[in-house]
Order: sequence, then C-alpha cells, then structure tokens
Amino acid sequence: MNLTILCRFSAACAVAFLFVLPVCAEKIALVGGTAIDPAAGRSTSDAVLIIDGDKITAVGPRAEIKIPPDARQIDCTGTFLIPGLWDMHVHVAGLTADPKWSRNALLPLLVANGVTGIRDMGGNLEALRDWRREIEAGALVGPRIVAAGPFLGDGKPGTPDTIVVANPEDARRAAQEVKSRGADFVKILSRLSRESFLALAGAAKKQGLDLVGHVPDSISATEAANAGMKCIEHIFYSNLAFDCSAQEAALRRQRAEAAAKKDSAALSKIRTAAETTFDPKKADALWQVFLRNKTWICPTLIAIRTVGRVSELAANENDPRLAYLPTALRAQWTPQAMAKEVTPESAKWWLEQSDYDLKIARAMHAAGVPILAGSDSLDPFNYPGSSLHEELELLVQAGFSPMEALQTATINPARFLERDKPGGFGTIAPGRLADLVVLDANPLDRIANTKRIRAVIMNGKLRERAELDRLLDQARASVARD
Repeated sequence: MNLTILCRFSAACAVAFLFVLPVCAEKIALVGGTAIDPAAGRSTSDAVLIIDGDKITAVGPRAEIKIPPDARQIDCTGTFLIPGLWDMHVHVAGLTADPKWSRNALLPLLVANGVTGIRDMGGNLEALRDWRREIEAGALVGPRIVAAGPFLGDGKPGTPDTIVVANPEDARRAAQEVKSRGADFVKILSRLSRESFLALAGAAKKQGLDLVGHVPDSISATEAANAGMKCIEHIFYSNLAFDCSAQEAALRRQRAEAAAKKDSAALSKIRTAAETTFDPKKADALWQVFLRNKTWICPTLIAIRTVGRVSELAANENDPRLAYLPTALRAQWTPQAMAKEVTPESAKWWLEQSDYDLKIARAMHAAGVPILAGSDSLDPFNYPGSSLHEELELLVQAGFSPMEALQTATINPARFLERDKPGGFGTIAPGRLADLVVLDANPLDRIANTKRIRAVIMNGKLRERAELDRLLDQARASVARD
C-alpha cells in the first residue's frame, strides 16, 4: 500500500520545473459563478474570474471586474468554482497499477474527476518521468506529478518500484540513488530497522530530500517526527494507536514478539488493545510533537474503510469504475478472490480500524495538526479519482467542515510542496495557476458535491463536460484493447 523529471537539475530547480506546462494562449472569463477560495476560507458569489494563458489574472464580484473584450466568456451562473484537487497519496505506476495500461486509463480518469495534481507514493520512476514529459509537452492529458519513485524498505530486489534497505549502508546508498534518479522525496515502508531509519533520515537531509512514508515498526511517531520526517502516511500503517496508548511500551514489546512469530491473530488483538487503551494526554503530547516539528499527516481514511467494505464492493460487479481497469486486474477482484482475503470477521475488524482512524483524524485536526488528503489508490476497489472525493467525505465525517476538507486537497498540498506563492496553485487568486474545477452544486453545503463536475480547467485549458466524457470513453477503450 503502499516522477518526476529525471533530468539532473538540483532539487529546487526540479520542483520549479515540475509546474511548467505548455501555456494555453486563450483568454477566458468565467462569469456568474461562486468562487470558493479555500486559502482565504471565503466565497465570492456572482463572480468573474479571468484566465490569461496559464494564470488567473483577476477574480472578484462582477461589479468590480472588467472583462477584457478579447476574452471568451463562459456563463457559469449557478456553478461553483474551486481550485483543482490534489490527491496526495496515489500509486499510478506501481503495485496494482501497471504502467503498460495505467498511462492511458488512470491519468485521464484523474483529470476527469477534477484531480489536477498527484503525489505518487511509490512506483516506476522511469514511467512517471516519461508521462510527465508528455504532459508538459501537451501530448498527454494527465495531472501534475510529484513522486518518490521506488519504495525504500523491504521488498523484492530488482523490481522497478522497490529499493531494499537492510542496513544503514543500504539506507545511505538508497538516498543517493533516488536523488540521482530525480525523485522529489524519499518514501519509506514499515519494515526498517531503527538504525536504518536513522541513517536514512540523515542521508535524506544531506541529499536535500524530504523524508515521508510509514513510521517504521521499530520506532515511535515521536521519534520519526523528531528525526525530521516531513509527512507521516496513514494512521493505521504508521501505528499511531500505539503512540496514543496508555500501555504503549508493553504493547510494542508484545507486537514485536507476535511479528517475529508471524502470528497475525495476536497482532490483531494487540492493535485492538492499543486502541482500547487510548490516552488523551499521550495523544495530545504527540500532536504537540507534530506541531513543533511541522510534521504533516496524510491519513488515507478511505483506504482502510475500503478494506472493511471489500466484500460489499466486490459484489457490485456492475460498478462502472471497473471499466477503467484491465481484464486481468478485474479477475483478481472477484467476490470469490476477495472473500479469501477478507473474511466477514476480519471485515468487521477493519471497519473498527476505520472508525479508530476517524477518531484520531478528528483529534489531530482539533489540535491543528496539518492534514493532506490522499486516497492510497489503486488498491482493490479504491479507484483513482473518485476515491479522493470519498476521502473528503470521510474527513467531514471526522469533524472537518466542508471548507476545511477542501483545504486538505487544495491549499494544504500547495503549502506542503511550497507552491503556495504567486505562480503556484491551491487558491483562487491573481497570479496563481489556472487549475480549477467547475461544479454544478455547492461543496460547502455538501462535500459530496465535489463529484458534480461540469468542467475542469488545467493550466488555463478549459475542458467542459463533453470533452471530459470523451476522455473517459478513451480511457475505457484503452483497457478494453488489452
């Protein structure tokens, strides 16, 4: 569950270059809609928004904005404009997403779902490099991409999406390798020794790369944050239940013993024990560590909820989203196959984990810990594009206001990636990139309205509903040919 350009630019230049796409010369005026700016936390009704090339040049009430005579006017009366959405945890070129088919299926699927940017959290760096070049050249429809490239941790050596780290020397060598290959950051998995993690944290810092990923089983979240980990991925897989338990030390010892014996039943019981011994004071102390270290959290709530619902989702063999997956992958997602993976008893357990994740997300948000929206797609029935909207719904269920949920997929990614200044994204303001989604209903009334997409604007290019539907048709056709 759990690229970026491979040119030999410095990290700073690489990130800057990442957002340079072909400029659309058309000048557009979006007239009459409600502009929702998550960065400012406010809306402007009956607004006019002017786009010139790839930038927003003006936005405000109709009475205050002069429409250039050479602008193409688009009547947006009754619609709602939001910044383009970012999914900050996806796998589109690795794990279950094979680049051989995912290029032509998943990239347009994301754009049609209003996802104008993604953070790929482990996959084939070479494939992602090629896709980004094509997107930059205007030869391929797809979101903006930042990515880690290969996972660092356990795994099979020799695969394009994994670098095995078994000791501190491996860790230092891996950090150098991903830097030389052009990765934007370092992504780690759970099975790293304490020594390897600390070596990797130091090596990543030396290479000028942010360290993100799972909190390894060998350390605590406090130690990870203090070591400079910029973003912790997943509440569940990063074991935050143990950090928040009144019996943390004893339960960590028990978990290590059970893991050594590969006793999955014991591991499940130990995690449940950690959750039932939740200590608010310990949790509050952890949130303060995150705040002090400016540690971000990407909860991926939908990923855990989906595992608990996998039998129900597998039973819906007419789900239209299956049409964007090749036959070979769909064959692995049959009700019979899923029943072997998740029994009714284990599904109940996974839903309990999901409820606990919501509890922790609610507590972190109340404390002011910065949150990023991420889906962890493509796991079984965790579909790219639509799963981000489901993540936003779960964040609202966890206590976020609809505006706050929007922030996790717009201005928060911009701040995390340090692209929240002029020329960047995540806000509807002059000088920002013209990446927008036009909705037919107000997401501040109901966050699920982010799915009601009338048009997507990326880099100043307007794609109305008919064109988005054509993209989806092409995406389905591409996998049907496999």
